[in-house]
Amino acid sequence: MDGMALKNGNITVAGILRLIGLHVKLRLHRVDYGKYLRGFRCDIINKGHIKIGKNVLLDYRVEGHTYKTGLFAYYKHSSIILGDRCRLSGAVIFCRRKVVLGNDCRLAPGVILMDNNSHAVSFNSSDRQSGNVDEAPVILGNNVWIGLRSIVLKGVTIGDNSIIAAGSVVTKDVPSNCIVGGNPAKFLKNILK
Repeated sequence: MDGMALKNGNITVAGILRLIGLHVKLRLHRVDYGKYLRGFRCDIINKGHIKIGKNVLLDYRVEGHTYKTGLFAYYKHSSIILGDRCRLSGAVIFCRRKVVLGNDCRLAPGVILMDNNSHAVSFNSSDRQSGNVDEAPVILGNNVWIGLRSIVLKGVTIGDNSIIAAGSVVTKDVPSNCIVGGNPAKFLKNILK
């Protein structure tokens, strides 16, 4: 049973109804998901393919504050894949092509993953709305942690066991086993085993 459906060790009706509501919503949006999915509210647009692994948490309330959790696959060829045991606590994924999270990834409140610019880059405002949009996959390895209100932009691959510091803007690939932070994100230190 979802921990949020429990109150002082007792199962609450409201918690069960919210959990059932999430499962119904995912099925209505044709989202493939594994066993032991937990969470309550998640905004979804699925015109492509969304696949969620086992024992994943999609949460929107963090210590009393409400954050939006969203999975947005905008086109028929769009693909969002979440590995097993991932935890999205108020994070949003905007996908035009492909966004992949490995197993055991943690996305803190306010995190945004975007595999596109969302509009063309041009001096002409009509070109911005109707022009070509740059897209490139975003790939997170296993056990990646992304801190509060960080943004990961198109074309970025983050290696296994890496940590992105809070408030970072990641514009380039991040190697495995390191910590990066800042705007733009820069190498801070290696994580020793």
